[in-house]
Amino acid sequence: MIRRDAIKTLSFISACIPGLSKIAFSAETDSWPICLEYLTQVVELLDKIRQNELDNLLEASHNIARTYKNSGNCFCQWETGHSFDGDMFPNRHGDTDIFTMGYTMNAPSVEPKENDLLIINVLRKPLEDPRKKGIFVIGGPTPWCGDTTQIELLTERNRNLTIKKYSDIWIEFYITTYGALIWLPGETAPLGPVSGALGIVTYWAMIADAVRLLAREGIYVNVKGDEPKLGGTVSYVSLTKPLAEDYFEKSIRQIGQIEAEFGTVKQIAGVAVDRILSGGKLYVYSRYREALSAEANAKRGGLALINTTYAEDKNFKGNDKDFMIMGIYQPDDEVDLQMLQKYRKSGMKIASIGPATRGGKTPGGKTVSGETDFHLGLMCDTYGLFAVPGVNKKICPTSGLLVNSMFWATIIQIAEEIMIRTGDTPGVLSTGALKGGGDQRRRRTEMVRIRGY
Repeated sequence: MIRRDAIKTLSFISACIPGLSKIAFSAETDSWPICLEYLTQVVELLDKIRQNELDNLLEASHNIARTYKNSGNCFCQWETGHSFDGDMFPNRHGDTDIFTMGYTMNAPSVEPKENDLLIINVLRKPLEDPRKKGIFVIGGPTPWCGDTTQIELLTERNRNLTIKKYSDIWIEFYITTYGALIWLPGETAPLGPVSGALGIVTYWAMIADAVRLLAREGIYVNVKGDEPKLGGTVSYVSLTKPLAEDYFEKSIRQIGQIEAEFGTVKQIAGVAVDRILSGGKLYVYSRYREALSAEANAKRGGLALINTTYAEDKNFKGNDKDFMIMGIYQPDDEVDLQMLQKYRKSGMKIASIGPATRGGKTPGGKTVSGETDFHLGLMCDTYGLFAVPGVNKKICPTSGLLVNSMFWATIIQIAEEIMIRTGDTPGVLSTGALKGGGDQRRRRTEMVRIRGY
């Protein structure tokens, strides 16, 4: 980002997000940390969706609520990470019983039928028109499919992966086929994926108003997680006011608050790079494979040096030379704490990213956020944002979005630190969906094998 554009963007973000200060741009050093540029661009895309897609999101919510009310099945194949269930893992706080995961991928638990509904922007093979089966379709783009800009960069196979022509409602993301945002010097693929963050916000925005509309008719969804039943002192939302815009605005505000923890981002990156340049590896963990572990795993726009693991991984071989980033979605998860002790015994340095609180309060006893060497996520809470009258727990968490955003900001800071120390650009992964992308990935993987980054 050139200086005048950085100043222009800073003014825009500062107006939207009081928490984002001018520490991001220094007139003395004329520098703009690229991890903060990434967050700025994520916010710009979210704001563009907010400005242009709220009507479509609300119409989608009406149809989701109608299907649920009429005992239809709502199927989800909507990207919320490097998968369609990246933010909907088992017993996810703030999630509901509205959606069944899967449709053409990972066979769903029930068979689709007439008058069902499908939200879909994740596709691996050509889609047979679901509307011919009487299924209502809410579609959106993904970087590897033929519904984005710059489709000439895609392989012929991926150009034929389309969803828009089968969609009754279309939610535009305004993304390109690259799927990432930050171009590093000399690299052939940009760093910093964004489709997961955009999918997370649009998913929860649709859920928010679907739950509100159902509650308005006296239909109350079940909410997952272990949040205590809401009492009468909770501030409930209005059943007559749409919630999607509020979810966008709160999400954008919390992304802005990441900048207040920029010092922690730099600390994590500094120690991680110490270990990478000394021959160690960078690992990324989440309890469930489909959460941050999947998001970080060989994703287009990620660094080729990233290694991933999860709680049930039997092949993990980290040691005292390595650095671990733990993506957490509640501060005191028993399995996460067990894995933390395992990694600690191996001698690894450990950072955690995610909520440090439940309902705004730090839990008693041991927490992952309290036991790691570094913790990032002071703006982040375990539970959902909205208390809907008649629904027993708050819905629509932001922790998935924030873990995603904080993680990629940290990875970008690691890349910048490597460039500062070595003069080299670390390898960024392209994708086999792009022409030549498969060969590029193999070259970057081999480069990491030889030099470590």
